[in-house]
Amino acid sequence: MNSKTFTTTTLNLVFILFLSIGFAQEKKTENYSDKLYEVYKAHGVEKTLTNYNKSSVRGDEYTFLSEPLNVLGYRIMGEGDLTAAEKVFLAQIDEYPNEANPYDSYADLLMKKGDEENAKINYSKAIDLSATMEDLEEKQLMLEASKSKLAKLQNKGMAMNFLAGTWTTQNYAIQDGERVLSNEGNAVFTVNEDNTLVTGVIRDKENVYQGSRLIAYNAVDEVYDMVYISNGLTGIEPSTIRIDKITSEEIILTEKFKESGKKIKIKHVLKRTPNEISWDIHDISEGQATNLVSHMNFKKNN
Repeated sequence: MNSKTFTTTTLNLVFILFLSIGFAQEKKTENYSDKLYEVYKAHGVEKTLTNYNKSSVRGDEYTFLSEPLNVLGYRIMGEGDLTAAEKVFLAQIDEYPNEANPYDSYADLLMKKGDEENAKINYSKAIDLSATMEDLEEKQLMLEASKSKLAKLQNKGMAMNFLAGTWTTQNYAIQDGERVLSNEGNAVFTVNEDNTLVTGVIRDKENVYQGSRLIAYNAVDEVYDMVYISNGLTGIEPSTIRIDKITSEEIILTEKFKESGKKIKIKHVLKRTPNEISWDIHDISEGQATNLVSHMNFKKNN
């Protein structure tokens, strides 16, 4: 991971008290990275790494994103010398084999080279080592970086893309075990070009806007975050969705949210064909196995 992705947004008293010490260390690291870069430009990567291995800086306390080899590796990679950058990132792994970020940085290099399979291995290694990190802020930053990149490679954020399209919808309430039609309308779902966001616009049968849904994958928690925005100026209604089962014919989801301070747990069971979805919604907040509360029919408009 590149240090440019890290932005400090708070400044507290402890930081102020230790500002002079922190600045001195940061400046030393930055200066040494510049010196390494000058050697690289003049004599190449082999001479650069030889000088580094003989220096007093090698083996110092690990400084996360500002590590000299980390800074140097991204700088060289940005200039297109992937062979040299790979040697630098591998040297960083050799120096700090039990730290997470060297593997994440090396995985970024592998992605530049088009080696997705080995990139996955190194992102996974970074995720595993993140568990040992003591600094909670750095740990969260590391997990967000590595997990999101790995999830994208594994297409984990695309499970809800089946919603894409224009649908005619029917919503039913369940009364005395029977379905009672409550409303009809249409829904249009789109997926952004990066396959990271599903957006839905819901209208009634008179084509009057009723609300919107936004669904995005949360790689750190391995769930989908969803918000519903109604036309009633009531703010957003957030929830999380976990994929329990997904096949070409059936999808089972578990949704969790709060309503008036009460925790609600919903089980969604979808039976689908390429152009239709039969969607049962069960309230399992109290642990019920089957408590059908509503049903929806989606039919795709060709």
